[in-house]
Amino acid sequence: MRIVCPHCGGKAVITSRQTHTPTAADLYCQCRNTMGCGASFVYTLALKHVINPPVAITAQLAMAVIKALPAGERAKLGDLWGD
Repeated sequence: MRIVCPHCGGKAVITSRQTHTPTAADLYCQCRNTMGCGASFVYTLALKHVINPPVAITAQLAMAVIKALPAGERAKLGDLWGD
């Protein structure tokens, strides 16, 4: 992961990390341009949203929807699959 200084646009390094949750952390950074900038700053790294959930979760969601259908609708699904 490349960190860019928001002040001078130069390269920066992560000096430490504070994890808040499994999907969010603060990254403490320092600009490598010590002569012209030398800024220190904190970036927040976080998961924004899932594009494609894991297969196990997708299957669980599908089963929950199927179980919530009335019996007649579930029977129609079985007819579609040849059960």
